[in-house]
Amino acid sequence: MIDPLILTQALCTRLCHDLAGPVGAVSAGVELIGGDPTQVDAETLQLIANSSAAAAQKLKFLRVALGTPGSAAALTDLKPIAAGYLSSVAGLSGPAQLIWPTADLDRAAAALSTPIAPTLANLIIMAIEVVPRVRSVVVSAAGMRLAVEAQGEISARLDPRRDLMALLADLDTAALTPKTVQVLYAASLVAQGGGRLSAQATDNGCRVEADYGRA
Repeated sequence: MIDPLILTQALCTRLCHDLAGPVGAVSAGVELIGGDPTQVDAETLQLIANSSAAAAQKLKFLRVALGTPGSAAALTDLKPIAAGYLSSVAGLSGPAQLIWPTADLDRAAAALSTPIAPTLANLIIMAIEVVPRVRSVVVSAAGMRLAVEAQGEISARLDPRRDLMALLADLDTAALTPKTVQVLYAASLVAQGGGRLSAQATDNGCRVEADYGRA
């Protein structure tokens, strides 16, 4: 059983790590302005604007993924929040394409007794963390199963995080660290709703599923 205190500490560390980049960039931009406001240029202002937007987008999404059920966004609001998150973590090649089957997700939400927005958010986080240089994120739902498949660039130089997928094979002995906490949290969240989390490699990607019909 996961120690609640250690889980809390690891989640807080993970959250701080995710927000450190954009918040630090905002701070750096403000310092530049404070040094000599007369020398502020468009590039500095754009840095501050982009970084503050990224921080806000991450916070909105992570609140859904890691917050209490009452604080989670409605399913109808999750698509733009997820798109914003993908934009906030995008590299130089731009954000991944998001495929979002609204009708299928609405049917799944009606069929399941557990809120699906937090589950979907966690599936997205895990899928894009496993796959390097994500190009597309495909969300799907069928019956009592939710899935997210991330496709990216996998090669000898850009290996997927198979260690994160392997954690699901034996959750009881998995080491709880800031690098593994999201997977363990996601598995616990799905289990609490009566489901089971699984992940498997695909061609150039990873598919993560929450199946509420095979717990």
